[in-house]
Amino acid sequence: MVEQLQPDFLLTDIRMPFISGTELAKQVREVQPLIQVAFLSGYDDFTYAKEAIDHDVIAYLLKPISMKELTSALREIHAKISARFRDVYTGEDKRASLHVATAALLLDIYDDAKEERRVRELFDQLHFPVSEETRYIVLVTAFQESLSPTLSDLATINKIIRREFTCISVPSGPRIYTLVAGDGEMIQHMEVFLGELYQASRRFLSSDVVLSVSRPFSDLSQAAKATQDAVSLQKHAEEGGLFLVRDRQDGVGLLCDRTLELIEENYQNEELSLGSVSELLHVSPNYLSANMKKYCGDTFINLLIKKRMEVARDLLLSSSRKITEISELCGYTDQHYFSFCFKKYYGISPAAMRRGQSGKEGGS
Repeated sequence: MVEQLQPDFLLTDIRMPFISGTELAKQVREVQPLIQVAFLSGYDDFTYAKEAIDHDVIAYLLKPISMKELTSALREIHAKISARFRDVYTGEDKRASLHVATAALLLDIYDDAKEERRVRELFDQLHFPVSEETRYIVLVTAFQESLSPTLSDLATINKIIRREFTCISVPSGPRIYTLVAGDGEMIQHMEVFLGELYQASRRFLSSDVVLSVSRPFSDLSQAAKATQDAVSLQKHAEEGGLFLVRDRQDGVGLLCDRTLELIEENYQNEELSLGSVSELLHVSPNYLSANMKKYCGDTFINLLIKKRMEVARDLLLSSSRKITEISELCGYTDQHYFSFCFKKYYGISPAAMRRGQSGKEGGS
């Protein structure tokens, strides 16, 4: 549901069957980094408060709680969420020299190698990546109808990108220019963040936007040319929330095919997850999730469940194995959870399906 609805906020209990609230928070943030989480739990679980803080929850609510108290708490949470986006920019003024240097780098052409070295030294002093392995791209966010972006817009863009990359953004006219730094492999997968920015723009940005990204480069002297290329892509953009990717890397099909192979080979492993597969393939969970849905027509978890349920059904109807054993063979150590999932998928319990098949054979 988080993948489908892209909610801003999740309120969850901590102690639940099959999955804890903290594990749920971790998993939903793999596919929706912007989501804010609050825990609702009993007084006896208050020892979980430290764990909640570690998971960056926005609130910890104690049961029992009345509707009036919950409504009040949700109003406070709403205010906190709004404030978080405003406050991301707080403190950036102390790094004004970095913003000035970035603006000059992106909007002016540096032909002088000495000038580039000076900028590199400044970036290094302010802990912005400048190693030989660093690769850069320029992301240009253009606001419709020539509206000027706000500090909140700037904060939102930085908040999303900084979950995976280092970046610095500067506004100029109706656009925000963002210099993004990462290693070569990470930069190849930058496109998924354009999707997140587009989704976020519907909620948090002050206007519809057009997004474009330059090709990767390694020399900062190429930054201005990269900026011009990214801006030129927007000349042909239609009005509305269109985002464009320059030099999109081929190979998404191979990545998704490999993911399907891993599901086929490892569905019996209870630990198989979007996170574990993305780590194995050296891509972000967000990138893998977005492309699986686009390439395969469904989410990773649904494809995994489909495989497990099909195997379970075949084993139920073609073998005399116990349901507990079938559960384990399909990646479920908890038989009750397996039965819950099976009934949700097929509309009938494993035992009932087996009984029904036996009845058909007897009748024939």
